[in-house]
Amino acid sequence: MPLETRREFTQHALQSLTALALIEGLGVRRLFGAETQPIVDHWFKELETISRDIHDHRVKDLEFQKQLEALYSRVDLPSLLKTLDFERMAAGVTYPALGAKSLPVDFKNVSGISTKQVFGRQIFAMSQGRSVIPHGHDNMATGFLILKGSLRGRHYDRVEDHKDHYIVRPTIDRTFIPGEYSTVSDHKDNVHWFEAISKEPAFIFNIHVDGYNRENPKKPDRVYVDPMGEKLAGGLIKAPKITYGQANRLYG
Repeated sequence: MPLETRREFTQHALQSLTALALIEGLGVRRLFGAETQPIVDHWFKELETISRDIHDHRVKDLEFQKQLEALYSRVDLPSLLKTLDFERMAAGVTYPALGAKSLPVDFKNVSGISTKQVFGRQIFAMSQGRSVIPHGHDNMATGFLILKGSLRGRHYDRVEDHKDHYIVRPTIDRTFIPGEYSTVSDHKDNVHWFEAISKEPAFIFNIHVDGYNRENPKKPDRVYVDPMGEKLAGGLIKAPKITYGQANRLYG
């Protein structure tokens, strides 16, 4: 190789390595402004504290719902999406024919929180007309934050729990848009159902704390129901308990 060509080759190689180092450095800094990152990190620290308080029985579930909704109301949504690497995640989704796709959430871009969180988390992704199918919760305190798209969200209080059905009371039925939220516990808005109504896919950030209620002997679980069941007096509904497969075929 001629001397001049070798010099050019070496120079180009060094330039490439410098560019690669810069890209990796940006990755470490999470690819967005340093001034917004402390805000997002603090938000996640509050999320961890709120979740740990109910997990460790320092607060009741209604207080947890109140605190989580207050936290969700202060979210910096654009920064949260960047922290979650949302665009990359959304680009790789294969949407199911029925129901919602559950996506894992990686907190590697969040500083200062425990590596052993007491709350589970996921993102639900669904195309237009698809749903997070109607279900109640046993011994689970959860929260939902709309990241993208519009959804029709319905919640119901669980008034009675029988062997083969719930008696429920409708509490919420409205359109949810990005930045809006709802919560669930054994004592408030226990049953929920989200249907994507926007042409663009819809995404919901979810956290859940399992086994928080020492007064509930049941293990943490979803309970699938049909909220379009028999209408009773006083606005109540007899919602039969059904299987996941039945719920998905009916409402997925």
